[in-house]
Amino acid sequence: MPDELLSLRNQIDTIDDELLLILAKRFEVTARVGKLKADQELDSVDEVREQQKLIDLKTRAEQKGLNQDFVLRLFKMIFAEVVENHRAYLR
Repeated sequence: MPDELLSLRNQIDTIDDELLLILAKRFEVTARVGKLKADQELDSVDEVREQQKLIDLKTRAEQKGLNQDFVLRLFKMIFAEVVENHRAYLR
C-alpha cells in the first residue's frame, strides 16, 4: 500500500470523526430546541425556517463547489431526524 494512500485514508478518517462530532453537537443543540418547543407547546416543525435554511444551504453548497442535490438530501435527512426527536418530547 503506498504511503500517500495511507496518509490520505488517515486524513479521511480524521475528517469522518470531525463530522460525527459536529453532528453530535448539532443534535445536542436541536435537543434543547425540542425541549423548549415542547415546554412552550410549539409545533415541532417550522416549515418556513426549514425552507429558508434549505435555500441558504443550496446557495452555500454551490459556492463551495458541492453537489447541491446531495447537500439538500443530506440536510433533509438531518431535519427529519430532528423533527422525530422533537416529537419524542411531546409523548
